[in-house]
Amino acid sequence: MALLEIQDQQISVYQGDIDQLEESDENCNFPYKIINIVALGILKLDGDEKIDFSDVEKRIEVKRLNRFPCVMFKIDNVSIILFRNGKLIITGIKKQKKIPDIKEKIIDRLAKAEIKFTEFKIKIQNLVVMSQLKRLINLEMACLTLTNCLYEPEQFPAAIVKPPTGGTFLIFSNSKIIGLGMKDIKMVKNSLRSLIQNIFDYDLFIDVHAFDNQDDFSDDDSDFFL
Repeated sequence: MALLEIQDQQISVYQGDIDQLEESDENCNFPYKIINIVALGILKLDGDEKIDFSDVEKRIEVKRLNRFPCVMFKIDNVSIILFRNGKLIITGIKKQKKIPDIKEKIIDRLAKAEIKFTEFKIKIQNLVVMSQLKRLINLEMACLTLTNCLYEPEQFPAAIVKPPTGGTFLIFSNSKIIGLGMKDIKMVKNSLRSLIQNIFDYDLFIDVHAFDNQDDFSDDDSDFFL
């Protein structure tokens, strides 16, 4: 366990499950982990041909999506949406190191569907991260002090923040933070570090001990903080 010093305060934090993060990187000592990777796959099809979904359905199990010219199938709880032009949207990957394995399984599935292509590339489009400070946050005050912050509790139970460093963050009063729209680890570290720094700088916590008395706090990710 490492300590992150902010002004005159010290908080206990844990390093997240990020494959590219070095254990010696002392500048990343705040809690975060990737909970989803959204990637774009591009197939270079033979000639100018488009994928015929009627033929695909005869060979592999797929699901048609209403109002969208695409089909979806799943591999190891990862969802793959395939378009006629050979583009794929891949969601549900938890760790970046799993991408090569998923790619090989997608290639096998496409071979069964008899889809012919000469090249297959995958590029990360969006990293979804989760962080938790384990202290109750005053969202009304956050909306007044943080840049580009919107909080409408009657519409959504979280404050929505778009920091200048990139990405969009959802801050919940129970201290859970969800980050969206970041394309690489560098952006994740810079944006999340900046946001956490601002939360401490503006002292947006309600009560340092209040968190321990919250019986309704979801503990689904408790293993992350072990």
